[in-house]
Amino acid sequence: MTEIVTWKAMSPAEVCDLMDFWAAAAWPLTRDEMQRLAVERYGWSIEVEDDVPYLMNTVSGFTIPDVSTIGSEGALSYISLRISDVIRRITPESTEFLGDNFALMVREGTERWGKQLMRASAGSESASWCLSSGARISLNCHPKSLSAMFQTPQGVELDRTSGN
Repeated sequence: MTEIVTWKAMSPAEVCDLMDFWAAAAWPLTRDEMQRLAVERYGWSIEVEDDVPYLMNTVSGFTIPDVSTIGSEGALSYISLRISDVIRRITPESTEFLGDNFALMVREGTERWGKQLMRASAGSESASWCLSSGARISLNCHPKSLSAMFQTPQGVELDRTSGN
């Protein structure tokens, strides 16, 4: 008997709505402020480990629900999260699933934010958009998952001044 494997991914509209929400936020925000907004808006949860609060996207039901937040001197610089399940074993079907979903997400992003910058390296592909606010959105297709990153205007400026 053949095992039927299914994976989950956010819809293109859901991913782009999420990025639009962060783009419209009143930056700069601290990690705590951003986490509170995510809980209020999306029903995500905050889990505390060793007195450190971590944001979790428990609503989508993905295999890895954590949302990374990176800040500098109080202001948040990045929000990064999985927008699909993490696939344990790469197969032609999993590659097709991720590639098809990524292509649809990039198409939706292009309709909303204009022409994207595409990059490919080490089996991964990314599309990014620079917004008029100074923020940057990136959608990424990795061999085992899809992810999205919202880089705040402060994060983009920090990268610019540090030469990245």
